[in-house]
Amino acid sequence: MRRHQRLILSLALSFLVGVIATEAQAAPISMTIDITGGSLLVDPFATATPTTYTVDAAGLAAINAFLAANGSQYQFVTLGGSSNFPGSATLGNLVLTGEIHSAVGGGPDSFLQITETESGFTSPTGPSGTLLSSSTGNFTNQPAGGGHTASSAFNAISTPTYAVLSSGVEPNGQAGNASTGVAPVSTLYTLTNVITFDLAHAGTTDDIVDSFGVSATITAVPEPSSSVMLLMGLPVPLVLAGLLRRYRRAIARP
Repeated sequence: MRRHQRLILSLALSFLVGVIATEAQAAPISMTIDITGGSLLVDPFATATPTTYTVDAAGLAAINAFLAANGSQYQFVTLGGSSNFPGSATLGNLVLTGEIHSAVGGGPDSFLQITETESGFTSPTGPSGTLLSSSTGNFTNQPAGGGHTASSAFNAISTPTYAVLSSGVEPNGQAGNASTGVAPVSTLYTLTNVITFDLAHAGTTDDIVDSFGVSATITAVPEPSSSVMLLMGLPVPLVLAGLLRRYRRAIARP
């Protein structure tokens, strides 16, 4: 009996140490911008943590200088991201947001793609789940039919690409989404958002604006109840206290 109690305690401690070590190795959010003329890693111009990604005014100026130098029609007004890393018992979430302009006096290149990614999520997990990608666009001066496309991925599994398109030059908000099944939803997974812009070229007086957002959300069907899952759902101090009480009781028995 004592041997069994010691084994349970050892396994529990190993599990908890592994969880703590995994979270200590958390990777921050990362972004890349691709245009026809090249690619730019945004990270050196951002303040990134596992749950936030912020590009300040100086960073935006550096990105916009790169875009102008490579003939892009686009300029950024804001750019950022967020997540609920390392995930919760119900979902994992990664979000990309910003405001982009097809600027007056911009270059001829109308292609621009942003890829946002984060690795090392530990929750939720289960034998199967659903990946939902959703996107919004608030457009100004964009003729009907232009806008952006988006998709999201869980590891190498991606949702279908879908469009979010303006309804006319007057300010208007649009939204779209797509989903796909995932099996299994395993720990240490990666979430990715991709958005590709296709705004019209601006005239001579007003920028064309897209205030955009893309969100990747993974949910999972939980595993059947087990002692391991119970351990994962309890706060660390309570788990340790309960195991130690059982161990002491076992030692005290004749």
